[in-house]
Amino acid sequence: LFAIVADQTGAAPTAFLSSGIAPRGLSLEAARAQADPGGRTFAEYGPLSPSVPGFVSGIFSLLERFGSKPFGELARPAIGYAADGVPLTPNVVASIANASDRLSRYESSRAIFLPDGAAPAVGAILRQPDLARSIAAIADGGEEVFYRGALARAMTSALAELAGALTMADFADHATSVEAPIATTYRGKTIYETGLPTQGFLLLEALNIAATRELGDLGPSSAAGVHLLVEAMKRAFADRWAYAGDPTVVTSRIDELLSPAWAAKRAATIGDQAATTVDPGPLAGGDTTYLCAADGNGLMVSLIISNSAGFGSGVVAGETGIVLNNRAGHCFNLIEGHPNCYAPGKKTMHTLNCWLIADEAGRPVVAGGTPGGDGQ
Repeated sequence: LFAIVADQTGAAPTAFLSSGIAPRGLSLEAARAQADPGGRTFAEYGPLSPSVPGFVSGIFSLLERFGSKPFGELARPAIGYAADGVPLTPNVVASIANASDRLSRYESSRAIFLPDGAAPAVGAILRQPDLARSIAAIADGGEEVFYRGALARAMTSALAELAGALTMADFADHATSVEAPIATTYRGKTIYETGLPTQGFLLLEALNIAATRELGDLGPSSAAGVHLLVEAMKRAFADRWAYAGDPTVVTSRIDELLSPAWAAKRAATIGDQAATTVDPGPLAGGDTTYLCAADGNGLMVSLIISNSAGFGSGVVAGETGIVLNNRAGHCFNLIEGHPNCYAPGKKTMHTLNCWLIADEAGRPVVAGGTPGGDGQ
């Protein structure tokens, strides 16, 4: 879970970054032994692919800072939907069918999503009583029960039975990072983004590159305007690939990447022809849910959550009913020396990001984001 929250008091917005670590007990060598045929990623699905889930911690951190109601009250509808069931739409049935290969490997997953060996029919009622009990347990016991209590024990035990690697110790010290968002200015507005390990700086870098030319004069829909924006994004993506990673493990170069000097240097590489390949600049030295909301008091929230690929790892953690993510398996690479190379206890780079814009007076006026992996 990642979020940016702002109010109308004039205080700076607050960013919430809650993503979990990879297993501390799984070495790079062991990850390579489980690599996909191309050797780029390891164990994209299955019991080795989850990182510690950050959603629960993120929710409680948001409520502690800005909430007006307790988690138990807010979670009551979700508990009801899980316990009593919801009718399946065509989209959800298609999603289950698309993930049936990975869901079918695990008894706990089959029992919920493939009860008769295949995806349920459209309109069938999907009930998840185990999940309802888990959400109710979090309502009663808070994040403690999820990261250090009975649910953590149940999830890690279920993974261990499947030869997974996450342990209670990996869960126990998870915490949400509450910090200032990163930002740049563009045409008088301040654009805030989530920092590392998200790719939020990519948008800001691209805006900085675009700001070196008079896009307003070019017209953003003109051939020249489109060319500028596309080439700016290509360069920002190349720099993401080269420099983004867990800021507690790799040295953050965000200040350099968002500097006017860097934007000018990258803009200078844009010619009249579309670049077919783009190298990173040389520095010296899934199914995602996005939502935004604003209330009558001017509180504005931009928030994004994801379990990475659709149905994540495909593993329902035993009797908890919780579908575990596959963030570690899906998003790390195995290129030694790369900022986003897998390492025990490391957080992977995220395509997840969300943004918020403030006007010239510093007042938050627009919040936004989108699902879509790299398309974000």
